[in-house]
Formats: sequence, C-alpha cells, structure tokens
Amino acid sequence: MARLESLPESAIISGYKGTVDFYLWKGLAVARAWPRTPGKKRAASVEAQWPVFADAAALWNTLAPEVQDAYNRMASGSTLSGRDMQVKMYINAQKILPY
Repeated sequence: MARLESLPESAIISGYKGTVDFYLWKGLAVARAWPRTPGKKRAASVEAQWPVFADAAALWNTLAPEVQDAYNRMASGSTLSGRDMQVKMYINAQKILPY
C-alpha cells in the first residue's frame, strides 16, 4: 500500500483499472496492486468450511426479528454487523460442538 497526497482524477484511476486500486483508507488516499483472485482451486481446509458457512448464512433469514436484534446489539461497538456476529458464533460453535 502506498500513501498518496490525494486521489488522482477519475480518468487516471480508470486508466489503471485492473492494475492499481485507488481508495480511501481511514481518510487517507492510498493505492495498492489490484487484488487478485487466488485461482479456482482452494485448499481442502477452505472448501471444508463452505457448507458450515452456507448453513450459518441461511440460518440468519430464519431467525426471529427479536433474535436478530439481539445479535445487532451484541455487535454494536464492533466492526461486525449482527449477521456477521451470528455467522461467527455459529461457525465457532461448530468447531466446538460438531453435530
């Protein structure tokens, strides 16, 4: 990541699309190499987590609004949303208590 004095004009940013990523980070103008996908094949340990994550994500939509509100309150003051908190707690519980 490189710190910039200011973001360049949009024409310059467009010219570097796919090569350099310009953005604001904590109010600072910065640039970095364009993010790249790690490819199509993922590690077995990563692929093993996909079903648990899918279950956790789908579960959010079935929760009562009161439960969703509780997760939202739990997540307040953190960088997580209520949904993120629920997914995190579900995945951590699966590691401890696999069903």
